Amino acid sequence: MLRAAAPGQSHPIALMGERGLGKSHLLGALYHALKDGTAASAWLSHWAHVLGDASLASLPLRSGLEVVTASLHQQRFPFLWDVLFDQHPDGKTYRGAWEHGGGPKTQVPSMDLLLKMFEQRPTALILDEFQTWFDGLVDAPNKPHKTWAFNFIQILSEISAQRPDIFLLVISIRNGDSDAFKQVQRINPVLLNFSGAYAKRDRRRLLLHRLFENRLQVADTDINALTATHIAEYLRLAEIPSSHHAAARQDFIEAWPFAPHLLQLLDDQILVATSAQYNRDLVKILAGLFKSRGSVIPVLTAADFQIDNEESGIGPLLDSVNNPQHRALRDKARRNLEAVTEAVDNPAKDVPHLDDVIASLWLRSIAAEKTVGATRTQLQIDCTRDVVLDANAFPAELDTILDNSFNLHEVGDRLVFREEENAEAKLKAAARNPKLFAGGEDEAHLAKELRYVIYGDPGVPLPFRVIALPKTWLADPWTALADEDKPGMWDNRIPILVLPETPDRLSERLAQWLKDHLQQRRNAVRFLLPRADAPPLFTDPTLLFHARAVVKATEWQGQGPEYGKLRTKYQKLLRDALKDRYDRFAILAAWDNQTPAKSRFTEEKLKVRGSEIPKAMDEVIATDLFEPEAFADYAIEAAKGAASVKKVLDELKEPRPAPADTIPWLGDALMKEKLISVCAQGKITINVQDRERLERRPGEEIKDAYTRLRGKLPDGKQLEEVILGLPGAGAATHGAAPQPGTGNGATPGATPPPGAGPGGAGTAPPPGGNPGGTTSPPPGGGTPQPGFGEGPPGNLFGNGGAGIFGGSGTAPPKPRIRLEAPKPTSGLNLAGQLEMWSITPATPVQSVTITLEAATGAQLKKLLEKLPDGMIYGLALDREDGPA
Repeated sequence: MLRAAAPGQSHPIALMGERGLGKSHLLGALYHALKDGTAASAWLSHWAHVLGDASLASLPLRSGLEVVTASLHQQRFPFLWDVLFDQHPDGKTYRGAWEHGGGPKTQVPSMDLLLKMFEQRPTALILDEFQTWFDGLVDAPNKPHKTWAFNFIQILSEISAQRPDIFLLVISIRNGDSDAFKQVQRINPVLLNFSGAYAKRDRRRLLLHRLFENRLQVADTDINALTATHIAEYLRLAEIPSSHHAAARQDFIEAWPFAPHLLQLLDDQILVATSAQYNRDLVKILAGLFKSRGSVIPVLTAADFQIDNEESGIGPLLDSVNNPQHRALRDKARRNLEAVTEAVDNPAKDVPHLDDVIASLWLRSIAAEKTVGATRTQLQIDCTRDVVLDANAFPAELDTILDNSFNLHEVGDRLVFREEENAEAKLKAAARNPKLFAGGEDEAHLAKELRYVIYGDPGVPLPFRVIALPKTWLADPWTALADEDKPGMWDNRIPILVLPETPDRLSERLAQWLKDHLQQRRNAVRFLLPRADAPPLFTDPTLLFHARAVVKATEWQGQGPEYGKLRTKYQKLLRDALKDRYDRFAILAAWDNQTPAKSRFTEEKLKVRGSEIPKAMDEVIATDLFEPEAFADYAIEAAKGAASVKKVLDELKEPRPAPADTIPWLGDALMKEKLISVCAQGKITINVQDRERLERRPGEEIKDAYTRLRGKLPDGKQLEEVILGLPGAGAATHGAAPQPGTGNGATPGATPPPGAGPGGAGTAPPPGGNPGGTTSPPPGGGTPQPGFGEGPPGNLFGNGGAGIFGGSGTAPPKPRIRLEAPKPTSGLNLAGQLEMWSITPATPVQSVTITLEAATGAQLKKLLEKLPDGMIYGLALDREDGPA
């Protein structure tokens, strides 16, 4: 500017730049240089030495001018010529000549009049905020003020260009869009543009000079040592070409202690976007930032605008821009910072750069719209100090912050803070905060979704009951479950127990679990096992995250439709993950109640997923594990004892005692079909409630017999009256078939002779028979016949008694073992004692005595009311006599 105003220069001077760039300061410097050339020369000599530019010391300065100045935005002058006529020493004289001259008065002072005034006394006219003043003028009828100003500035511009020896015109404008500047532009002024690269460099130097008295005393080598790591990472991450590395390093040296990318951010985006007064506000902002962070940070970046620290430059910035939206955004950023801190277990370890990232994101989110927000690369640059950030850990940290910050939006490749909530980010933040699920809602929903995935549509009834065991399945499997899932409430559906993890020592662990936690139907359950490499269900972070997202999205559905969509999204992700999780099942193969570790389980692979699993398990068990021959042998043995079908089904739900292998349980329906199949083969008969005898007909094909007999077995309690028998036995015997040629040789229909015992004449009745030869009614009524005893249920003859075709008719009685608890104890302990004796629900027992040492009448009554129906009991007690 001083060179443009030097003697002999013949152009007007225009300073162009937005508010706060320093135009007024330079005009002030020019004013003093024109008023006091000696002081200005000394000042230039000083800076020639400091800056190493000898040309400054020899710069010629114009002198002998009357300097007239005006800040036009103060609106003290209605007309531009008033500035000259009011402040010029000869102004009043020439105003009078214009207004009261001999000729007609013109609307605007003429060029001739002004030339006379400037020739008499050379003048410099400095007009600050000229565009602001000019843009406020309007043309009204009879008062075209804007047109008059337009004409007058043209006259001044021409005089400055034609007679630089007597007149110098200097103005400041904001941009080149003004009509006033366009008029000056016609005269080809010297344009000093504050938006150019060199101007930015000069402003930066001026800015640092105003901030730090000793800025130039800091050696470049010291700055290089402090900023080496940050600069190297900046060049690498920003992909600066190697040919520009030297220039970039020089920019860092000149901008220190601030990073040049921070100054550029404030210059090009934030202060421009907020219409702040550039230098005057920037000085306050950077001064606050340096006072807060400069002593501990080697190079200051956007990450140092700590949002919870008013002294970190935030306060001056907000005061300067005075934008309520930016303040509101800062409050949102604060809450997001708190949300991330609460969501992670160890903030110092998991998100060590949280404060820096949030600060950088907030500052970059109030930038101009086209460049709002920050890329991940920019955030990494801002957060790099004197240590290189880990290339894997920092992106993971950013993901954690993004997942738990509900006002962060990902727009293209940029992360942006916005006032409106990001529904998915908010949902993720909640889903990653375990404190919001202290009541176990996440685990409960995970179990619910698991049941749905395995069972399928709950509206379609299946012969299976899917039970997802809780995290405490080994020690306490039932407390956390709904009542209908507890063993006491099970119906005839096959229980599929879904384990949350794969146990070690599978057979031993599951056998001990059965003994400890399941007192009945031990042979009926199936265990569904997860993949061997799968983490425990209820500690799997991915599954828990998805389950929590579904829980919260369901809870927030009333806040907006986006949560309904997110619920669907995360529910699908959760179900897809659960479908692929289970690929095996285990079923009991051999049981040892005394030593569970000796028990065996069969483990089978599954090739299906999700709701196809129960059916596939059933097919594998029925096809590969169920042995029809073993089942037929079992059915024949049951028929020999004239067992009821209900007793058979109940026994099959329990494991067979060691060393026999178990018979896999297929469910009530299939097991009844298997009995029909054995019956159709002619191996057993089935007497249905004394109404119909199911058996294979002579010469009938097995498949035809099966088709005819299938479906004829009743359900429920009626099965107690459905008795198995052996082929060839009489319809009324329901028991084992007689063997011809044995016993007393009686012919069919004959009755035993008087006194005949069970094994023939003269033999004694067996234990439990009819002692002493007493009589009882024969089958079908009539006169009692001697030698007939009362047999067990299903056998009309006494134990070991002769059959109706002669011979023994039954197997020898089984020996009995008297078992007795060692000492009186609680009912629960007695139930455990039954297990120690291998007493299953289907095991027949006789001569059962339960002894009570003492009881009240109420206790005794309650006990009697709970005794099962259909049995006969006796009662004897010692009552204390005396007054009540």
